[in-house]
Amino acid sequence: MIHDTTLAPAGAPNTEKFLIFTIQDRLYTLPSRMINEVAVYDKAYPLPLLPDYVKGIINRYSVPYALIDLGLFMIKTASTLSKVMVLKESVDKVAFMIDDVVDIVDVPVEQILKVEQGIENQDATMVIEASFEWHETDVFILSICEIISRIKKDFEA
Repeated sequence: MIHDTTLAPAGAPNTEKFLIFTIQDRLYTLPSRMINEVAVYDKAYPLPLLPDYVKGIINRYSVPYALIDLGLFMIKTASTLSKVMVLKESVDKVAFMIDDVVDIVDVPVEQILKVEQGIENQDATMVIEASFEWHETDVFILSICEIISRIKKDFEA
């Protein structure tokens, strides 16, 4: 995981800013530096012959993004289609369907706990790279690299 320490104010411990969101009442997060925007879901243009978690293409300011339902992708349950989280183009041209945004938080780097991957290949756990505690609840940091890698494998299959 890359830590961007430029977000920390002078004299404060190293922190990373995260956007916390929900999928099926579970808390997940991504570093905010990877996210371009969160918008209300409008319309997706479906494409044929794609995995069911790919809802199609959305248009954000004349730029097409593949719309991925993280609920279907990770836990095999469709999201509520309420919001889309658009990643920065420097990451990939992908947008994720999420249920809602919960908060934006600064997390001290030393409080981020790396998740050890087990031998079982469960989609929900294999895309989690770390976690931290927030309001006495574990928040899971998703691995963008692992998600995109798995999506690309599904497209090649």
